[in-house]
Amino acid sequence: MHQLIREHLEEYLNSSDVPAQFHTHLGECGECTGELRSLEAQSHLLRSLGSARDVEPRAGFYARVLERIEAQPASIWSVFLDRKFGLRLAVASAALIALLGTYLVTSEPGGPESASAPVVVSTDIPQQQQQRDAVLVDLASYHQ
Repeated sequence: MHQLIREHLEEYLNSSDVPAQFHTHLGECGECTGELRSLEAQSHLLRSLGSARDVEPRAGFYARVLERIEAQPASIWSVFLDRKFGLRLAVASAALIALLGTYLVTSEPGGPESASAPVVVSTDIPQQQQQRDAVLVDLASYHQ
């Protein structure tokens, strides 16, 4: 019963139509009554924080807001719409592509004569490591 009462305490505060069973339980159970009083106190405190009257903005508020919005600097993307900037950006991009192309053409080796022979890497694996590897191979390949 406690759980049912606790779930509906807030509804009890907001409504006048409450079942008699609810009142009976609150009369018998001090824990639920204490919780109800706590909720009533919180509700009263919250209502006291509310404004006594509706607050209206001062005259010209909306006009001042619109002026501030219009006074904001333009977006960074609007820079790309400028004709002079767009032309400079196109020329700089073409120059960069030309430089990168020149670098790739002049730095790439051309032809089979530039191919190098495979490199052989020799390692000196100690005798003990070779024995460990042999034991591991034997264990891994063991079948009954």
